[in-house]
Amino acid sequence: MIAGATTYESRERLMRVFRTLIVATPALAALALAGCGDGGEKAAAARKRPPPLVGTMLASASDFAPQLEALGTVTPLQTVAVRARADGEIIRIAFREGDFVRAGQILMQLDDRNARAALAQAKATLAGARATALQATANYERATKLVKNGFVSGADLDIRKAAADNGRASIASAVAAVSAAETQLSFLTIRAPVSGRTGELNFRLGANVRVGDALPLVTINQLSPIQVRFPVPPDRIQAVRMAMQQGVTVTASVQGEAAPTAPIASGRLAFLDNNVDPGNGSVAAKAQFDNAGDQLWPGAIVTIRLPLAAPQPRIALPEAAVQVGRDAPFVWAVASDGKIMMRDVGVAGRAGGRVYLASGVSPGERIVVDTLSKLKPGDKVRFRPGAAPVRAANDAAAPTAGRSADVPAVGG
Repeated sequence: MIAGATTYESRERLMRVFRTLIVATPALAALALAGCGDGGEKAAAARKRPPPLVGTMLASASDFAPQLEALGTVTPLQTVAVRARADGEIIRIAFREGDFVRAGQILMQLDDRNARAALAQAKATLAGARATALQATANYERATKLVKNGFVSGADLDIRKAAADNGRASIASAVAAVSAAETQLSFLTIRAPVSGRTGELNFRLGANVRVGDALPLVTINQLSPIQVRFPVPPDRIQAVRMAMQQGVTVTASVQGEAAPTAPIASGRLAFLDNNVDPGNGSVAAKAQFDNAGDQLWPGAIVTIRLPLAAPQPRIALPEAAVQVGRDAPFVWAVASDGKIMMRDVGVAGRAGGRVYLASGVSPGERIVVDTLSKLKPGDKVRFRPGAAPVRAANDAAAPTAGRSADVPAVGG
C-alpha cells in the first residue's frame, strides 16, 4: 500500500508539471514571436531610412594670386619734436593745433629785440673794421712807393704792412660776428622743419621757453608719404623679397575687413629688415603710401595685403567645405552613383571666406559643402531641392580655367 501510494503521488506531480508546461508554452512562444517581430521592424526601418540630405556645389575655377595678409601699424615717415634753440618769450603763434604745415613755415615767434640789437652792434663793428682796414691798406700802399726813394724805412714799411693785414683780419672777425648774430636772431623765429600734421601745443602765448626744456614746443608727424610696419612670417620671407624686387602694389584695408576689394590706400613695399625676431622668426617690413587724403593715420591698425605671385586658376570652395584631416585637408566628393568619398586636397591659399585648392579637385566635380559631421565614406546622399543630378552636373560644361566662375552652394 505504501509503495502504491508513493507511485500514485509521483504520477500526480508529473501530471501537474506537464499541465503547467502546456499552459505556459503558448505564452512564451507568443512573447518570443513578439520580440522577433520588433527587431525585424527596426531592421526594416533602418533599411528604409533615406540617405542624408546635403548641400553641394559644382567645383569651379577662379583666378587666385597667393598673397601675404598681415596686420600692420601706421607710422609716420618722420616725427619731429620742435624745440626752442634760443631762450625767449613767445610773442606769436602762427598755427593752430592739428594744422597741416609745410617745411619752412613759421610756427612761433620769440621776443627778438635783444638779438636784433646784438646784430646791429655786430654790423657796426664790421663797418668800423672795414674803415680801419681801408686806412691801413692805403698807408701800406703809399709806404711801398716811398720806400724806393728812401723816404720810408724798411722797418716802417713792415709796420704798415702788419697794420693792413690786421685790418683784413678784423673784417673777417666782424663778418663772423654778424653771421653769429643773424643765426641767433633766426633761432627766435621757429619754423617747421618738415611738412606734416602738428600735434598738441605744450606752450602758449607769453610763455618763456628755454633751450633745455624737457617738453617740445610741438610735435610734427609727416603723413604724406606715410609708412605701415608689419611682420613677415619666416616661410614667406623669400617670396616677399622677390615681390619687392618686382615692385608689387601693396594695399591697406580697415582692420577686420574680410574682402580685399575695398582698400583705403595703395602703395609699394619699401623696406625689409635683416634682423630676425628671436621670438617667432619673423622680420619687419614697411610699405610706403602717398596718403594724399590722410586715409592712413598714425597709430591705426590696418590689414596689409601683399601679392606674392601672378594670378592662377584655382578651384574655389567655401571654407566649410574643406575639412581638417589627420594627414591632410580633405573634401567630400560625390561620385556618379550618389555615394560620397573622402578626397585629400592641397590648399593654395585662403581669401574672402573661400579656400583655393592647388590639387585634389577638378572643375565640374560635385562637392559637399554642409551637413558634414555625420558623413562616412560610401554613404549615399541626397541633394537639397533644386540640385541637379550628379551625372548631369558632371556632363555640363565646366567653367573655363582662369576665369572667375563661382557657383553658389545648392540649397546652402
